[in-house]
Amino acid sequence: MPLSYSITKDFKSQLLHYSKALLPYLSGLFIVVYFFALNVTSHKLEYFPGDMGDGRFNNYLLEHSHKFITGEEPSLWNAPFMFPEKDVITYSDNLVGSVPFYSVFRVAGFDRETSYQLWFIMMYVLNFSCAYLFLNWCFKNRYAAVIGALIFAVSIALQSQMTHAQTFPRFAVPLAIWMSLLFFKYFSPRYFFLAIFFVVYQFYCGIYLGFFLFIPVTILLISIFIVHRKKLVTQIKQYKWALSMLAAILTNLLLIAPLMIPYLERTKSTSMNNYENIVSSIPTIRSFFYSQNGSVLWDSLSDVGGDYPAFWDHQIFVGGTGLLSFIFTSIIGIIWFTVKKPSLKVKLTKNQLILLVTCWITLILFIRFQGFSLYQIVFKIPGFASLRSLTRVINIELIFFAFSTSFAAFLIFKRFAKYQTLIFFGLLTLVVIDNYFYEGKSYRMEKAYAQNRIEILTEKMKFIPTGSVISYEPDTLINNVIDYQIDGMLAAQTMGFKSLNGYSATAPNGFSNYWNIPNEETRCIWLKEKNADSLEVFVIK
Repeated sequence: MPLSYSITKDFKSQLLHYSKALLPYLSGLFIVVYFFALNVTSHKLEYFPGDMGDGRFNNYLLEHSHKFITGEEPSLWNAPFMFPEKDVITYSDNLVGSVPFYSVFRVAGFDRETSYQLWFIMMYVLNFSCAYLFLNWCFKNRYAAVIGALIFAVSIALQSQMTHAQTFPRFAVPLAIWMSLLFFKYFSPRYFFLAIFFVVYQFYCGIYLGFFLFIPVTILLISIFIVHRKKLVTQIKQYKWALSMLAAILTNLLLIAPLMIPYLERTKSTSMNNYENIVSSIPTIRSFFYSQNGSVLWDSLSDVGGDYPAFWDHQIFVGGTGLLSFIFTSIIGIIWFTVKKPSLKVKLTKNQLILLVTCWITLILFIRFQGFSLYQIVFKIPGFASLRSLTRVINIELIFFAFSTSFAAFLIFKRFAKYQTLIFFGLLTLVVIDNYFYEGKSYRMEKAYAQNRIEILTEKMKFIPTGSVISYEPDTLINNVIDYQIDGMLAAQTMGFKSLNGYSATAPNGFSNYWNIPNEETRCIWLKEKNADSLEVFVIK
């Protein structure tokens, strides 16, 4: 037999093997992009996620960070809006951790808004892929991993989060949980370091989700030390191991310091939330049965929580598949914990049990019964008083629903192994229908309309000298004033100007009058507040 024939045959065999191995993942990835991500942007990329306010504001933040890392902006924190306020980025999230993925598209030549859309799609891909890798490790079954990863990446609960772009990058969540469980298995400082590192990275992607992820990972690590307490006593006496663990903590503290120090400085000039002010934003049991209008199957749940303050944030129903799987897995877990020798054929590993305990504790800490919630314990941890919308914790909790769904799917595939492929595509169809949202019902805005608003302004700015300070003060405010403030910000960013216009989570002292009605009077009040009365400002009408 010729050698070339043997090599070709071997190559074809390997290619077939890897194709079969990748088929479940690629099928899931196709569903994520085609039926969910592009369902928001449209297949022709005509829309961007969110609204004219937060959606475009986050686009501004991504563009500013891109300009910073490419050297076009001298400072990350001193973005040129709400000028001349210093360190203005510390009034909000910054998304800097996920900016490299945005920058790839900007460097490739796409415009700001299109890069934002492609970044959004890329977040879907990364969220699904990282969840898939984690769940495949958990169950050693690619089919079960895909089904669970879809719950994490495209759950219907995410529709209520569509206006919060800082929640899109969540791919560090399954990685942090995965590294924690590897630490549980091997007790290696390397995995301890990586578990903390991915929490730190999530902080860089979004402060909110960084704080939320800190809780389950901390619970998980504490649980591990309790379970391995005898081993811990032995290991800590080993100089190299103890030093490595200490180095893991210190290194991550050094990594997060550049991000958190500016925010800590900001707290000196801003007031923190009172617990009474945020308690209504803590999810209730009803929140988990409250869906946004636009679902194929669950519109009957779209009136469940309409009486809640900020009801739109409470629409965190995860879909029937994820919810039923979680209930089923929890029942199995409770039996294993309460019965000494359960006669169940279903077995949960130590890894799975400790993750289930972490899930339960996290859910209990972030749930409200009438006016009572154990979150008041978490609220006392430094930093948590700055969080105002606690329903966003669903972005973290989805990994638990994803785990439960993979577990349920794993049992089905194990029981009917002969029909695994057929069942897999049946479950894929079920998950898509369960979580599918009619196109046009998502929170989204037309890209061409948003771009046209900016083009009108930049045309008026063509003759203004480079580096100038501008103030957009329209004669008539037809829509929300925030839309006009962000128009001014984005137009100034396009032209390389500094802008008095601004928008963020909160406003600096003296800015609120200008924020609500940008005109000569309020502009003068703001500049006087900043001792910048003599500043030359170009006014755009």
